[in-house]
Amino acid sequence: MFRRMTAPAPGHSSRWRARWSVVAAVVALLVFYVGMALSASWQKGMSFDEGLQIATGYNIWLRNDLRIEAANGDLVKRWATLPLLLSKPAFPPVTDADWRAGRAYRLAFKFFFEHGNDPRDLLHQCRAMVLVFGVATGLLVFFWSRDLFGNRGGLISLTLFVSSSSMLVFGAMVSTEMTVCCALLGSVWCLWRLLHCVTWGRVLGSLVFLGLLLLSKLSCVLILPLTALLVAVKLAGGRPLEWRLGSPRWFRSRSAQAGIFAGLFLLHGLFGWGAVWAHYDFRYLASPRPAYPEIALLSHRHDPIDPTVVKFLAWSRQTHFLPEAYLHGTEWILGSNERQAAFMGGQWRFGGWRTFFPYAMWVKTPPAFILLLLFSLVGWWGLRRVSPGAPASANALPGPSVEPLYYRAVPLFALVAIYFAVAITWDLNIGFRHVLPLYPAAYVLAGALAAVWSQRGQFAQSGIALLLAWHVSGPIAIYPHYLTYFSPVVGGPVQGYRHLVDSSLDWGMDLPGLKRWLDVNNPGDRSPFFFAYFGVESPDYYKIKSRRLPGEPDWRVVDAFPLSPGIYAISATLLQGVASPVVGSWSKLAEADYQHSWKNVEIYSQTADHPRRRAALLKQHPLSFWEAEYRTYEKLRFCRLCAWLRHQPRPDDSVGHSILLWRLDAAQLAAALIGPPVELADAPLRR
Repeated sequence: MFRRMTAPAPGHSSRWRARWSVVAAVVALLVFYVGMALSASWQKGMSFDEGLQIATGYNIWLRNDLRIEAANGDLVKRWATLPLLLSKPAFPPVTDADWRAGRAYRLAFKFFFEHGNDPRDLLHQCRAMVLVFGVATGLLVFFWSRDLFGNRGGLISLTLFVSSSSMLVFGAMVSTEMTVCCALLGSVWCLWRLLHCVTWGRVLGSLVFLGLLLLSKLSCVLILPLTALLVAVKLAGGRPLEWRLGSPRWFRSRSAQAGIFAGLFLLHGLFGWGAVWAHYDFRYLASPRPAYPEIALLSHRHDPIDPTVVKFLAWSRQTHFLPEAYLHGTEWILGSNERQAAFMGGQWRFGGWRTFFPYAMWVKTPPAFILLLLFSLVGWWGLRRVSPGAPASANALPGPSVEPLYYRAVPLFALVAIYFAVAITWDLNIGFRHVLPLYPAAYVLAGALAAVWSQRGQFAQSGIALLLAWHVSGPIAIYPHYLTYFSPVVGGPVQGYRHLVDSSLDWGMDLPGLKRWLDVNNPGDRSPFFFAYFGVESPDYYKIKSRRLPGEPDWRVVDAFPLSPGIYAISATLLQGVASPVVGSWSKLAEADYQHSWKNVEIYSQTADHPRRRAALLKQHPLSFWEAEYRTYEKLRFCRLCAWLRHQPRPDDSVGHSILLWRLDAAQLAAALIGPPVELADAPLRR
């Protein structure tokens, strides 16, 4: 009648507790990540490209319109804007001139600030969706590291991921960075596993991640050299290939394996090609209304592209091999890099430097992580063939023997090496974010610390624990300004504007913080407030009252006013002469133009109370000439002020380390605008 109760197998209970303790630790770390990322994003405004991504994605869903801003992958645009299909915010009508012309930034501004929508609510909905990719990337980091180094290695790697300032900020921002990190890491891991054992699940996983990667960003093409290298390593090693589609089989000859890999490559190519067409609704034309010629792709000027690429694009258009919008975006991004101005450590250049990304990684990577990574790589030599802390069956690639650890880590080293080698050739040196996909792979490699931890003494264990704690404290100390993290080795975020700007520091997200600063430090607008903004949000939405100085984009209605003593707030990117009327150092030519336009403005302004003299001037030149002279003077006046401020020891204050503030008196303004230039290059920066 009664079943006999048997005692659990020896060690079963302890294994069960250990397994669930790991699950609990992973969940806790990911909850920490979600909480830190999402709560910080709620305190930040819209980044420079965020409004564009959201407006473009919603436009695709709403109107099946694929013309606008096709230069970056559309995966994040479509995914992030899914909640808007339920909340249904108002969108500019089809009669809108900016929608018809495909002017993405202007269209986004109208969508957020001119149609009765709540900009904060739109951001919250879309940023929460991107966080899914952040969590997915964290899980990939954990599982790959656990596969190599056991549970302890997986938890170390995940800890590094969730406490990375860069992963936190881009994990809750509508941009392509986190989708690329997730799709590239997943594609490489799935591909490597597929090269050793062909199963239906691995084929499907590899195809899915490849499809996501192709829709993430143009940098997806890096999967081609990565694939070639991994296939070469696999074939050179002479290891057998297991086949589990149907009856299990082993293929040991290189020729047989090469034939299978060729078939898999063809399958992936066809699937990827189909994924691109599916995203574009299997329609070649980008316009939703091709019969209306005024609704067209935004035309653009581009620099020369490689002739082979030009021929491929022309052939693709002729044969409709790829959708029109995909080809247009590819052409735009390949031909626009040379026009970008870059800043690095007090230097300026059009087209960038080969040393930009190494420098950016040095100043933006926490020293704790650099030390941990070095510690793990040094300890790598002492690792056994099988990772400690995990059973052989969990660590071994399919095959008759357990593979050495260094062999199983080949795809990680390949990803880092190839991505870095290609990155240093890029001319687009505007942000550290462009090398972000290197870091998840590096976090996985740092899981080797688990072996160091278990094989070394208490001193090494204590050192690793302290370095991990230091790494975790980084984002907590800088919360919520994750984007502005700079290594303490170079002075921390306070000195960040002297090293890098643009999306490495200042992406226009601190208007909410500026409003809070003004409420405390300038209540009732007691002091005149002058503001130069690098960003696409609306200061009016935040009720920021200011005299607007030249910014980027410069959508102001220019009116004449003097610069008087007061508070001056200037975005770091504009201060450093990037995206400014005068890029780089103040030069002799800029000084001559400034003096000339100043003289003309003075001549015209002195006739304000003398109608006859004003009429005589207008006979010499029309009103449009004098208005243009003032606009030129106003821009040069601002650039001369920035040149003077760049040589001051430090700002009086800052908002989020990205908007720098000074309280300037009459003597300081006179020194900046009238006194001898503090910097005077012989020639302006040339493109």
